[in-house]
Amino acid sequence: MRSAARTGPLLIVDDNEGVFESLEMNFQREGVACLWAANREEALRAARANDVHAAVIDLSLGSESGLDAMRSLLEVKPGLPVVFISGYGTLEAAVSAVKMGAYDFLSKPLNFKKLRQVLAEAVAAKGNSPHAPAAGATQQKIVAAENGAIARLLLQADRVADSDLPLLITGESGSGKELLAEYAHDRSRRSNGPLVQINCSAINDSLAESELFGHAKGAFTGAVAEHKGFFEQAGGGTVHLDEIGDMSLATQARVLRVIEDGTVRRVGGSAETAVDVRVIASTNKDLEAMGRDGAFRLDLYYRLNGVELAVPPLRDRPEDIPLLVDHFLAMVEGVEKRFSEKAMDALVAYPWPGNVRELRNVVKASALLNPGDVVEREHLPRSLRHGPTKRSGRLEDAERDMIAKVLEQTGGNRKAAAKRLGISVRTLYYKLDRYDI
Repeated sequence: MRSAARTGPLLIVDDNEGVFESLEMNFQREGVACLWAANREEALRAARANDVHAAVIDLSLGSESGLDAMRSLLEVKPGLPVVFISGYGTLEAAVSAVKMGAYDFLSKPLNFKKLRQVLAEAVAAKGNSPHAPAAGATQQKIVAAENGAIARLLLQADRVADSDLPLLITGESGSGKELLAEYAHDRSRRSNGPLVQINCSAINDSLAESELFGHAKGAFTGAVAEHKGFFEQAGGGTVHLDEIGDMSLATQARVLRVIEDGTVRRVGGSAETAVDVRVIASTNKDLEAMGRDGAFRLDLYYRLNGVELAVPPLRDRPEDIPLLVDHFLAMVEGVEKRFSEKAMDALVAYPWPGNVRELRNVVKASALLNPGDVVEREHLPRSLRHGPTKRSGRLEDAERDMIAKVLEQTGGNRKAAAKRLGISVRTLYYKLDRYDI
């Protein structure tokens, strides 16, 4: 094992010494000392003997699993920022790593700039470095979901973040498509560039070309100066075409040309201007079906659908609701409230046709209008008060049995049980109270 040149080194756990030497060379240029461990035991010795500030762990350590190495390290150094790396790890393994406490999961071959950025964010998130840059604003907005589908979705967004392939984000209204677009931009190599968000349903069709592509001075009445359109304004960054299914066919044709040629021509102008942007589109409609009906250009759909990210509706992830409720309550300034068990049951059982946006509004309104410290079921909107109080008994029984089994396996250690279940300790306490365990 190598020794660090100074205190507070970065611990790199990888059974391939060549990987360590490559990373060490890059980090030394940044003034960061590195320690090498090839397996779990060496990693533990290094962590006990040195004040390591973060760890990079390979998923596969010969015959060992990097997950076991991380579990042991976190017992010795609780809260240690960890980033996982792997050349062939499965998505399920990545989700497991993140749920067990890893900050992120990156695929080999590694992009050093991306690894450095993620490590800085991980350290800042743990509060271990006063000089590290704060995590992106979007990471603070996106609640760390308990649901595996959301964790996989964020990992998929991470994996394609550095590509310029167009992204198509689909999902119902209010499900969080705009936040996912922000997340994808913030995690990309274009994060230092602008993110220009365009609500396609709000653009007046007669002004769409001017808004999107700009106009020359004198192009029309009122055009007293040249104007850069949204695509030019997003140069070096990302354009998000929100609800693109509402865009007219004529404007769709112009957008297709921009994507294919990488140039725009301002209204009334004669010259082509190169634009360097990544395009993210989102919609709550079935664009392919619209294309078959002639309501959307299929050639544009196929160009936009480089990678599709489908955001699940809230009704398919009820386990996220307690966490989201806590998040939205924290956003209500000057209000200290909690939801009673029966009120929370009503929120979990409700189908949420308006998705996360509807839940946010209900939580905020209930907290503000209720004079007491506890929001009861009767304080909720009528549609929630008269709905079912519990989810299906079969799902509830299965969840209760799983929690009881894991608690038995961990000897009643609730923190360890929560980690193994992949949920927060607060959510576990809510479920224990709910199921009377």
